[in-house]
Amino acid sequence: MGNQAQGRVATMRRDNDTVAADAETFDDAVADMVGALREYADDWQDHLRDAPTHRDNWSLVQLIELSSDADLQTWLVNSGR
Repeated sequence: MGNQAQGRVATMRRDNDTVAADAETFDDAVADMVGALREYADDWQDHLRDAPTHRDNWSLVQLIELSSDADLQTWLVNSGR
């Protein structure tokens, strides 16, 4: 990743704020977001899949579960480019 903007806060949000990460550097925010995505996928499998506001996130959960951490990092950094 290589972006080390010290003294700043990097915030990442995905899917209408379903998942968010905050950190002091961009790299840390990406790493935190990967962990937050994994936690969301676990929560979705456990109980969120039946909630009307989360029901349609099946494809996001599949992406998370089928991807390595490196794949998710690449997806986060390169999506939207």
